[in-house]
Amino acid sequence: MFIQSDPKRKLREWQDYTLIVPSVSVGNVGQLAVDLLISTLWMERVGHIHHESILPLVGNDPFAHEDFNDCKLVTSCDVYESIEHKVVVIQQRAPFVRGKRGLYRQWLKEWITSKSFAKLVILTSSHSEERLDIQLQGDQLRFLASKSMEELTTGQRFRTSPLNWMELERRHTFPAPTPEELQNGLKQPDCIYIPGGGIAKSLLQECGKEMPVLVLLLFCSEGDNAQDAIFLASRLNQWLDLVDMKPKKNEEGEIIKPSPGWKIPLSWRHLFGARVDQTLFH
Repeated sequence: MFIQSDPKRKLREWQDYTLIVPSVSVGNVGQLAVDLLISTLWMERVGHIHHESILPLVGNDPFAHEDFNDCKLVTSCDVYESIEHKVVVIQQRAPFVRGKRGLYRQWLKEWITSKSFAKLVILTSSHSEERLDIQLQGDQLRFLASKSMEELTTGQRFRTSPLNWMELERRHTFPAPTPEELQNGLKQPDCIYIPGGGIAKSLLQECGKEMPVLVLLLFCSEGDNAQDAIFLASRLNQWLDLVDMKPKKNEEGEIIKPSPGWKIPLSWRHLFGARVDQTLFH
């Protein structure tokens, strides 16, 4: 269930808002990208999602300032809002309980429908070692859009300038087609394959029947994925234009105010834990 931080406040209405959901995926790229959005847009934590499918977690506010003394707690799945940009973000910080991922996906679909969001954006990633030959070089970003999202954006906006996104290539289902079937065009690739992408594919298929849905994914591997997250967030920002990245110029054309860029959360300093005490080796 969704629990508001301030129970006395009127239930929020998000009919004309965009919902951004990270899928727990390889390298946690979607979650790290959402961290950047929350930190840069100064989004307000308006509640949390309590569900049996997500492992419990509690911790200190990852977006607190260095000189901030007030302690605010966060949970395994929090909801943030930006009224200025009409954006709601779900940040999931804990993995699913084994075998219960489908229960959460079903609940999430019903909650999204009940809130009547204008559109849904799913951020995810996929194992780079599972790429097709044609995916090995060039842009590592891919997208998938529901039919209603294509209609909302006139179909070609994602594929043409200035975005120039590439749609995720389809694959053949098992068993693989014979060379004769391929040569004669009897079997066309029809399978959406996102290994390591979490609930992104199933959420697109279920929610895409009722509302505009976009999946934005990046091919990557496990490791230090901070730069992958910055790349994914920046490409999303090209479309939604949430953060002003354009440098400011004076009348002579000189840059007078460089773009501030993304605000990196302080919590990113400890993505791999605290540094080892060097006195242990003396």
